Order: sequence, then C-alpha cells, then structure tokens
Amino acid sequence: MSKPSHQWDVANAQHMPIQHDDGIIDAPTVLSPFEAERFVEGLTKFSLEEVGSSKWFEQHVRIEKLNLQGHQNAMTNSDEYVLEAILTFDKLPVLIHDLLIIEAWKENVYPLLIDQVAGKNNMRIYFILYHEATLTNFLEVLLYHKHVCECGGELLLELVDYTARKIMRLNGGYNFRDIEPISDRVSRNGGSIKDVADELEARTPKQELTKYITEIEFRICISSVAMARFLCEHCEVLPLNVISRITDTHDMLMCFIPLIENPPWTRRRQNGSWEKLVDSKWLTIPPIDLLKITKLEGQPWLALYNLVAKKVYRDRYHLNSFRKTQLLRVRKYINDVLLDQLPVLADIQRYMDELAISEVPEPVGSTNSVFLFQQVALLREEMLRGQKWEEIAHKQIENIFIMTDATDRDLRRIAELYSDDTVGDVMDPREKTLGRDPLDGQGDAVEEEFEDI
Repeated sequence: MSKPSHQWDVANAQHMPIQHDDGIIDAPTVLSPFEAERFVEGLTKFSLEEVGSSKWFEQHVRIEKLNLQGHQNAMTNSDEYVLEAILTFDKLPVLIHDLLIIEAWKENVYPLLIDQVAGKNNMRIYFILYHEATLTNFLEVLLYHKHVCECGGELLLELVDYTARKIMRLNGGYNFRDIEPISDRVSRNGGSIKDVADELEARTPKQELTKYITEIEFRICISSVAMARFLCEHCEVLPLNVISRITDTHDMLMCFIPLIENPPWTRRRQNGSWEKLVDSKWLTIPPIDLLKITKLEGQPWLALYNLVAKKVYRDRYHLNSFRKTQLLRVRKYINDVLLDQLPVLADIQRYMDELAISEVPEPVGSTNSVFLFQQVALLREEMLRGQKWEEIAHKQIENIFIMTDATDRDLRRIAELYSDDTVGDVMDPREKTLGRDPLDGQGDAVEEEFEDI
C-alpha cells in the first residue's frame, strides 16, 4: 500500500542546490584550529633580558602566525578560533605584557646596543623591533570585538596609555610623510635599480636601522589609532577608571582633532599631486577622488563620533571654552560628500552647529577639600622601576647578539615563515576582496621590508 501524498510531502520535491563560495571555502589558512589552540596555550611572558633570545623568536613566529590567521578569519567571515583561543586560555594579559616589554626595550635598551650590533645583527634587530608592529596589528583584530574589551578589564588602562603615547607621536613626533618604500620610489620616479642599489650601499648600517625603525613606528602608530577608536567605541563594557583615563587623563577627543586637520596619511608632492596611504602604500589620488575617505581617514572621525555621542562620555566630559573652540575646528570638514560616506556624522554636524551659537559654562572651583584618586598603570611602572639598562644591554651583547645575520638560525625560521605561499596569499592586501575587513592590516607588508633588508 503506497503512502498517501499531501502538500507537505517533500520527498520528491526539488530543492535549491547549495552553492559554496569558492573564494571563502578555499581561502588559505596559516593555522588550523588545533594548531592555533596549541600556539595560544604556549604563549608566555618574557623579561627584558630575554627579548631577542631564541625562545623569544620562537614565540614571535607563533604570534605572527596567529596574527595572520586572525586577519584571515576576519576577512573571510569564518570562525574566529584564534580570538576564542585567546579568551579561553586568558592570554590577552600576555599580549599586553609583551607589547609593553618590547616598547620599553626599544626606548631604553636599543639605543645602548645600536653602535655595537649595527652591521652585524641588522636583520635580527629589525625583527625584534617589528614585533611591536605585529602585536599592535594583532590587538587591532582582537579589540574590534566588544567582548574582548570586556574581558580586558582594568588591564586596558595600559592600552589606553599606550595608544595615547602613539597618537601624540603621530601629532608631533616623526616626519612620517617622507617615508616611502624603495619599490614605490623606483616605479614613481622612473629611477633605475642601479641608482637604488648605489643609494643602499651609501647608507651606513646605523642609518639603515634608523630608517627601518621610523617605518615600523609609523605602522605602530597607525594601528594604535584604530585600537584607540575601538576602545572608545566599546565604552559600555569598560571599567570606570578606563573611561576616566580616556576623558580626563589623556583627553582623547583633543588628540583626534589634529589627525583630522593634518592627517599624517595624506601628503602633497612637489609636483602638486596628492597621495594617500592605502594598505601601507602611498598611492597618487586624482583630484576628483580627494574627498573620498580611506580607512585611515575614517578612524579619527568614528572615534570623534563615539566620544561626542556616547552617553558615557557626555556624562563625564566637561566641555569648556577651549574644548569648544578646538572641536569646532573640524566643523568645516563635514560636508555632503563626507556625510554620504559616514552618515553617522550627521548628528555630530547638528551638534556642532548648536554648539557654535551656545555658551558653555566655565568650571567653578569648589571650596570643599576633596581627594582625587587615580589608578596608576602598574604593569608599565613595574617594568621600568629599578631597571639597570646598561647591564641588560651588556648581557644581551654577550648572550644573544653573538652571531651574525649570515649564521643566525632564528632568521632562517622567519625566512621560512614569509616564504610560505599560504602566508603570502594572506599578507597580500590586494587579496582582501572577501568578507569583512574592519582592520587596515597595517602590519601585513612584511615581505617588502624583508626584501629591502
């Protein structure tokens, strides 16, 4: 006896075939989920004396792979197992500790080493310095998610201080606009490879290291702007002392305004053409496209929107006459073209128009005696307190920088990493055509620097 058919019977019905996007399914992976978990679980903290050692370099390679895989997961909208592993094994404090350690090493130990290691360990020094760019790029991926900021807790004080230092350097430190990769210079100016080779030979090893540290610092500062924007955006889950750090201690709103007025990622050449930094490369922008904002140009605007529109900041941020004047300086840049690209700024435009015709109250001094408490960034304070930098530099010269670049086995391990075809596919900015790309990938142009060295 046959089964009666009815309108709900779908046994013989034709179903829509499921088509997979080959680009996403076949996307290259640097690490499998199991490898990523093993790498994350093995992350440890190093002291200043251990920076640059073989074990330290082994962890650097692992963090670089985790960083690349984290970007790959974000680009393809796939399962972000690297992020989940970081939270599962509670390794976010390790990454922040590593970031502050390498910053302290660069500021206090590196100047004592450069005269003795320049010319002998240039590549090793380069990758030690580049480790900071890798960490900022990795944290940029992680801080995009609100629950990562929530897990950071009061340790985010260290990151707020760190990003504030880098933003201040962008506003008034290095002359980053003069930075240009050699390959871009040859193609742009029509120079010959021989001229470039002669220029490289004329440089001293110390000059090479100075050039590389400036380029690395620029990438670090750019990633720090995005990190600061994410921290400002996820204010709902931040502790009160972190909010106070953003509004009172560093006054982040005033820090972002110079980045809008005088952006370091835009420059004008002597021939009158304009260039913008896109995916770590200076590109000539035709006049008709000058008002199109890039990812880097959008970061300060989004940070300004969060600092002005979020109720958490409005309740704590006192707007006096000075801050009003500074804030209204960027009103002239909000036009219809910008609003078409960032519609959220329409509310900011209206707010500024109302602010321009209103009077802001000046702070009134209180006659009551009060105590003001502010939490200190203990992690960085403990790193710097009582350190004998000359002794650390002397120990590293005797125990770490004892070989040359030609005989350095750790550099061979790094060369194998960047020569991997899978890594090359992930690192190429031109391949970023799939899924979400919330981050700029500023630390992903290592191959070019590796070839220059």
